[in-house]
Formats: sequence, C-alpha cells, structure tokens
Amino acid sequence: MKIAIVGPSPVPFTVGGAENLLWGMQNFINQETEHQCELIKLPSREDNFWNIINTYKNFWNLDLSYFDIVISTKYPAWMVMHPKHICYLQHRLRGLYDTYHFTRLPIEFQNGNPIVKKIIDFLDRTYDRPNLELFFNYMEELYLHKDSISQEVFGFPHPFIRKLVHYMDNAALSNGNVKEFFCISNTVKNRTEYFPEGFIPKVIHHPSFLKDYNCNEYRYLFTVSRLDGAKRIAMMIEAMKHVEHDIDLIIAGTGPDEQKLKEMAKEDKRIKFIGFVNDEQVMKYYSDALAVLYIPYDEDFGLVTIEAMMSKKPVITCSDSGGTNEFVFHKSSGFIAEPNAKSLGKQIRYICEHTKEAIEMGQRGFDLVKEITWKKTILT
Repeated sequence: MKIAIVGPSPVPFTVGGAENLLWGMQNFINQETEHQCELIKLPSREDNFWNIINTYKNFWNLDLSYFDIVISTKYPAWMVMHPKHICYLQHRLRGLYDTYHFTRLPIEFQNGNPIVKKIIDFLDRTYDRPNLELFFNYMEELYLHKDSISQEVFGFPHPFIRKLVHYMDNAALSNGNVKEFFCISNTVKNRTEYFPEGFIPKVIHHPSFLKDYNCNEYRYLFTVSRLDGAKRIAMMIEAMKHVEHDIDLIIAGTGPDEQKLKEMAKEDKRIKFIGFVNDEQVMKYYSDALAVLYIPYDEDFGLVTIEAMMSKKPVITCSDSGGTNEFVFHKSSGFIAEPNAKSLGKQIRYICEHTKEAIEMGQRGFDLVKEITWKKTILT
C-alpha cells in the first residue's frame, strides 16, 4: 500500500512529541514493512485567529487521494478528506479544549454584528450535520468585513475561535471522515470531548524515536524539555531550594521562558542550562543521570518518561502530570510528588540519599517500557 502520514509543521519550527511520532511511524513502515510511506507536513501557524482558520483550511484542501491510506495524529492535519483515514490521536488544540478553563473566558458569547450572528446561527444549526464548504465560505465573508467588526471577536483565545475550531474538528472527526480511532495514552482516551460520541479509541503507547540507550553512572538530576510554562521548570528550580545535597540539575532545551528561568536560577550554581542537545548528547545525559525530573501539567503521554526508563533511570513526576503517571509508580519506578516545590524537593532529597534504590527503580521502569516498540505500535 501507499500510505500518507500527514501532520502539522509548527511555526516557528520545534521538535517535540508530534515530530517523534511522525518520524518513527514513517521510518518503521518504510524500513520494516512491504508498504511505502510518505510524510506530508504543512506549515501550522496558530498565533492568531486568521492563521488558525487558514491552517485548518489548507489541510482541508489537501488532496491525498493518490494514497491508499492516510494517517493523521494531531490538529489540524485530520482535516484531510480521504476514504481510508485513520486517526492516531495525540491531542486537540488544548488551549481551546481541556485547558481553556485556565483563561477564565466564557464558553458562549453574544455579538451584535449581523455577520457574526449569522455565523453563530449557522454553527449551532449544522453542528451535527457540518458543512465545511459553506463554513469556509462564511470565513471568507467574515474576512472581507473584518475591519467593521470589533477586534475583540478575533481574539485568541476567545469564545468565538473556540466555537469555530470545535466545529471544524467535529466536521473532520465526527462526519464519517475518520474510519478508525486510536490514541497515544489513557490520559488522552479519558478526555472524552476529544472523540466522537460512541467511539472508544484503542490506546497504543509508542516508543521514542531515540535508540541505543545506555545506563552508566548516577551523577546528577536531568530533564529535557521545551522551556515554557506547561513544563513547570520553574517548580524544579524552586524545589532545589529544598535540596541541600551537592547535586546538579541539568536542564536541556530551549523555549520562550528560557531567560526568565535562568534569572530565577542564577543564585544556584547547581542548576545548569545546556540549551539544545542532539540525540547523541541527550542519550549521554540520560545514561549518567541519577534520576530524571519530568513534571509537566497533564501531559498527553510524555516521551521523556519512556526515554528515561529505557535508560534505566527512575523518574520523578507530579500527581497531575497526566500520561507520565501511566508508567511512574511511586517508590517503584520513580516518585510522584504533589505539584509544589516542597513536595518535589522532598522526593529529590530521598533519591539523593538512596542511590541503591534509584538503581532498582530504574530497572523496574525499564521492565515496564521495554516492550513498547515501533513494531507493536504499527502492527497492533
């Protein structure tokens, strides 16, 4: 078969879990099966109202009819129309779904502009029988009159863009376009608003694109992450104030909060930012870590957990870290702290004082994840 894997290419480009999954699937299909697989990515801009609408439309217009199967994993790639469309779902646009409540914005809104009112009425009337062609015609009309409409309507996040994105997702995922659903974790499966009514997705954990894992020394604490608020690096820095041991915390990665985090940590010489690291370097850092810290909020899956355990390292996470807790079991394969610096510091102190237990936990973690392979992911 000729298989297309379709996904968004983030603007600005960053490498994360989505890229890891897309590359891993493509590589396995091409190298280990009789099928041919192409990875097709389109630029995905989600920094404002119109870029989101246009990115969704670009995927909707994408003609992949010359492939036998299309696999999508993430918004807005599932907008592709194809008679044999499989969705291996990572997550929807979380800021307009399961984390929208943090904005404290209302779900519904009223606006007196006749064009906006007409669109809202259309969305409500056709939600269960979506019509994307008419939808995008309305978006063109809205754009033509955008200067006469309060700019608040075009905010992001905002109730209006939330309503529009929900409509587009529903049209793509609930209108017979997707024939089979899978998802990457139980955490994602339990986000019931992600899936059409009546669909129960099968959970398939996937491995990392990294390989050649090693376990050597036990010298420092390590984390690799995008440096933004959701990853809670600031909590790690605060937690080190509760750790009196002479142990380094090595932080790999870049992101929008980098300078702010460095400023927070400047008085603690144990905390070291090493920036971007390539695959070979990150494998080396894993191999010599005493433990890996990974404490994001409600992570979809958390490949760092899999990579750490494949390196036979225990993982310290938080009780609200989502997918990480599908593999981290307290005092067995790692530690689960409450989501505050004091509790996290307590777990760090314990593991600093019990290296033998850290080694045993690392082995138990390895036993939990060693059977997660690309072969099982693709052929299940």
